[in-house]
Amino acid sequence: MNSFAERYGYITPTKIYLREKLTPELTNAICNNIELLRDRNYALFYSLERYMWYKVLNKRLKDFGNITKGFKTVTIEYIENPACLWYEKFNYLERFIACLKEQDEKEYIWFTNQLNSSFKSQYFVYRIKNGLIVEINPDEEDNLQIPLALPQLPVNKGNYIRNTLRTLFQLLPL
Repeated sequence: MNSFAERYGYITPTKIYLREKLTPELTNAICNNIELLRDRNYALFYSLERYMWYKVLNKRLKDFGNITKGFKTVTIEYIENPACLWYEKFNYLERFIACLKEQDEKEYIWFTNQLNSSFKSQYFVYRIKNGLIVEINPDEEDNLQIPLALPQLPVNKGNYIRNTLRTLFQLLPL
């Protein structure tokens, strides 16, 4: 939904899509989603962080900490680290997501939906599909959502409109 200022013409929305870069706002959005996952399921988050610490970063387990006394939040530290390149951060995030999917499918679905929503709101050209971060065409993504809404038209009022739009979408090269 457009903001008040956009709807009434006070500002003109610009859709400049981000690619091959992590802005501070996008970094914050990713970290916020990781923190929300932590708040939803602390034990799962501990397990994920521990795995990333010793399997991905190849660090000693004795230096990690434990669930009761506190532990390092390695994923957020890695994503926020300015020394890491943007694609290294996404390599890391993909490993985090793969580990999450193995451990808890429900949380994986929630988390990837949250990240995709953040990516979309920040005009980022990547989405998480099947556990991988892939480049998408944002214009096609918006167009693909229209046919999904067609069956929701009321049967008694929308038959003509529904059939016309279905024909139109069949003729479009999507």
